[in-house]
Amino acid sequence: MFFLEAFIVSQRANILLTSVVRPFGGPGEGSSVGAELFHAQITRAQRGFSLRQVIRVWGLDLIAHNLRAPAVVLHYPSLRELRVELQRHHYTHVGINFVVATFHKVRTMAKLIRRHSPHSKIVLGGYGTVLPDELLRPYADYICREEGVTFMRRILAEDTTAPILPAYSPVPSTSVLGYQQPTVVGHVAAGLGCANGCDFCCTSHFFRRKHIRLVPDGYALYDAMMESQKRANKDGYQLNAWAVIDEDFFLYRRRAEEFLDAVRKGGKALSLLGFGSIKGLSQFTAAEIAEMGFDLIWTAFEGKQSGYEKLNGRPIGELYADLRSHGIAVLSSMIIGFPYQDTKQVWSEFAELMSLEPALCQFLIYFAFPGTPFFEEVARAKKFLPQYQESPDLRRWDGFSLHLKHPHFTPKSLETLQAALYREDFSRLGPSVYRLAQTWLTGVGNLRHSPSPLLRARSERLRRLLPSIRMTLGAAPLLLRSAAARHRVAELAQNMERVIGPQTLTDRLVTPLVLASGFGSDLLSRFGLLQQPGLLRVEHRTTASSDSQESIFALQGSRQSLLSRVGEDLYQRLIRPLAERVSASSDPAVLSIPNWSEVNTRQTGVPPSCDGCISTASTDQPRALSECP
Repeated sequence: MFFLEAFIVSQRANILLTSVVRPFGGPGEGSSVGAELFHAQITRAQRGFSLRQVIRVWGLDLIAHNLRAPAVVLHYPSLRELRVELQRHHYTHVGINFVVATFHKVRTMAKLIRRHSPHSKIVLGGYGTVLPDELLRPYADYICREEGVTFMRRILAEDTTAPILPAYSPVPSTSVLGYQQPTVVGHVAAGLGCANGCDFCCTSHFFRRKHIRLVPDGYALYDAMMESQKRANKDGYQLNAWAVIDEDFFLYRRRAEEFLDAVRKGGKALSLLGFGSIKGLSQFTAAEIAEMGFDLIWTAFEGKQSGYEKLNGRPIGELYADLRSHGIAVLSSMIIGFPYQDTKQVWSEFAELMSLEPALCQFLIYFAFPGTPFFEEVARAKKFLPQYQESPDLRRWDGFSLHLKHPHFTPKSLETLQAALYREDFSRLGPSVYRLAQTWLTGVGNLRHSPSPLLRARSERLRRLLPSIRMTLGAAPLLLRSAAARHRVAELAQNMERVIGPQTLTDRLVTPLVLASGFGSDLLSRFGLLQQPGLLRVEHRTTASSDSQESIFALQGSRQSLLSRVGEDLYQRLIRPLAERVSASSDPAVLSIPNWSEVNTRQTGVPPSCDGCISTASTDQPRALSECP
């Protein structure tokens, strides 16, 4: 009888999964929260040289791909587009992925869903669900605080023991200086959560310091990449690079060794971005990591006295240099605002980081995220600043605001220092695109005569990336203000000439075009024009198609007319601020939470959802975590 009921429920279900709505960067919103990662948090001070890439919410794609019920995924709809979607289709469930800093958008979306699709059950998921139940309950029928595929299968009465299969979720490659590369980048979700358990880390403590494996082994991970490449080729895209989604890929040695074995047997020189701690990376040689195919690794520098276990391993200078010698660039993340740091200490640690010459840098403020040990400590000791203890503006829970009392910094002084670090990084080391090129150029020279066939193939693959970057070098000195940055560009040009030859006539002819494009890109960014993502709509098992999506480049806004995009921008900059000021008294974005310590008591460790949390189908009243038996 149960299986018959489960079949009926799954057959009747029709699922809509969506990101939060655009636009981003509205009144009161931080500039670090949006549809882009590189430009918002890493190359944000690099003007026209900033790496631009819209990142789709791959978790929604993964969930939709692994359900039996028909599903549609919306990446970055406007409120109007969401309304039209709800009016045209009968959805039994609408899922919203969000973070703490975008909860104000969820409130608006939930009201829209209740108005235009009152029969739909609203499911809230993502790291924003660390917020307390009394905040989320008015906007949700279900609250997912666990791995999302299993949760959705459970509320739809589908098979929760079925394997989770990798989803096809590519994004456009990066654009720089106004030029959009015609290729796409794949995403493969290898795992969720992290066992390192740093005190500030939401992604680690959300899953109770456990690693949830989404692919069974390294061989399956490689197969998933090859399948996504085949699908992309079928759809008319060129996909030769992947982002491996896993908090610390190299920490799990056996899986990484299996993946290396699969790559060696496959014989292809891959191009990968991945995440790894010093502890995990130290288990492998740089040659092995290069054979796996990693071109860029995001790793933590944090702070010299932070004391995190993940920083144990090879000396950081030795590790970075070894990786660079094999053509592997490093994106290094530094945290400022640790209790031991003052301005002098921060600049000292920054100088050490600059000496390591990372290709990209991220500078985040040490802050207490709900559900983490650091939050527990700050809430228990009442260290939050009054404005965040009594009535926190959740829009600024973004890593770019100081929320707590600090012995050496005020919020303004630390946030000013953070902005200065981004500017100084750009001034000293120059554009990240050229730092990447220098690393890859080093790999070309060092690996071209390697005894490893894979590393020789890697050298040739990296060499093919360089001519397109060389074309921009003529314009770069005219776009750069820093003498140090211009000098590094000149050195790069000389090194390129030695390895791949001098600039061609074509390179010289396109210099004016690069100059105009780079200047225009910077100007549009400064005025906030054409900066918003576009809607990408993906169908899974619908009557229209078994599995289809619009052009991936719709994420960059290509699906919208220029007039429509400019109209949205003008509304965002001129009309929306006035409208929000008028409505602020009745629906403020600043959310009053009486006592953060109570949130800590209820949410410590962010335990997963349980069967008791999904009984709302029969009660019409949401049951969330605090009501579990």
